[in-house]
Amino acid sequence: MALTVKDVMELPCGHKMALLAGTKGLDRPVVTVEIADYEFDPDVEYDAALEMEASGFIITSFLFAKNDPSLILKSIKQMYDIGMSCVAYKRIIYDELPPEVIAFAEEKGFPILTMDNDLWFENIIFDIMYAVQFDDKVYLSEENIDAMLSGSMNRSELDIILKGVSLKLRPYVAVVYITGETMDAGRILRSFYLLKGFHSKGLVVRYGDGVFLITTSARDDHRIHDLIRQEAFELLGIGEGVHMGMSDVHEKTDMDKAFRESWQCLVASLVEGKQFACFGDTGICRVLLPTIGSEESRAFAKDMLEPFRDNADLLETAGEYIAAGGDILKTAAKLHCHQNTIRYRLGRIRELTGLEDVTDGELYLQLKAALLIDGAMAISGPKDQNPGQ
Repeated sequence: MALTVKDVMELPCGHKMALLAGTKGLDRPVVTVEIADYEFDPDVEYDAALEMEASGFIITSFLFAKNDPSLILKSIKQMYDIGMSCVAYKRIIYDELPPEVIAFAEEKGFPILTMDNDLWFENIIFDIMYAVQFDDKVYLSEENIDAMLSGSMNRSELDIILKGVSLKLRPYVAVVYITGETMDAGRILRSFYLLKGFHSKGLVVRYGDGVFLITTSARDDHRIHDLIRQEAFELLGIGEGVHMGMSDVHEKTDMDKAFRESWQCLVASLVEGKQFACFGDTGICRVLLPTIGSEESRAFAKDMLEPFRDNADLLETAGEYIAAGGDILKTAAKLHCHQNTIRYRLGRIRELTGLEDVTDGELYLQLKAALLIDGAMAISGPKDQNPGQ
């Protein structure tokens, strides 16, 4: 299961904490850490419901209530309504909390912890976020991601992951894989766990030289998930020079399918040399890529391409012909040669592959399928695993 308040109390920082109230809430999940010392001050313009993140572990000294103890109960109620995990406070200003605060925490099962005065807030933040990150690494390990990409993960294994990751999954998810020579996956991962206000929308996990971004929403709407992706890119400093593949939107119980589609969308974008918005936009790739691991697909690509693979001119012409959508004039312009040269080379391809009698449309389709399968097989995964297998 994901990190809970009870788990936090077993961390090094938790050894210097004691439960004051809210025993029934020790299983509340913890996703992030928040410091609250001015946010609930009535003189400060701050909307905690907008700025704070649900399932946050709140640490405070109740400085904002220094001159008005009634603000403590008001803030505790707000924290509870937002969906915070619990609150831990230093006994700097208040050695004891008002009885109505204790009564509310007990009734609602909202844990209130006290902490030693020599426990630094920074240590709490480090311990909790390290534990959250460690859990995500365990549940979304490269081994588990490999199993999702290959389609070999069973239902019970996926259910464990869905319950174990720190992201509180809403009904729908989408997955994006991001990679590129200019991208520092380690930096992105570290930055993600320091983000404030995003952990309820998405989760970033490392895979090979890239990262997977899981987005979650209450709505089955690609636009919503793409807005979350754009927000993540901006917050994490992911800019130009990256390649990405985004899945369609799926129910959270089909997250493994979203992982596969994300990888397959990336492969389609790289092979065809253009960025697809999502897996659903990849056209024939939607049919071909999931079958790449089959012997039949590999045999088809080999039989189609091997007869002219050693002829650089013919191979280049086939690739540009497909990229041009079967337009001979565009292919000729791209290769800086006469259209009759392109027709001659396509004729040679027909002869070598035994396709002299097929129509231009059939030739285009078979070349496109063969080049797509061949290109996808050539794009090794981060662990030299073909995502279509």
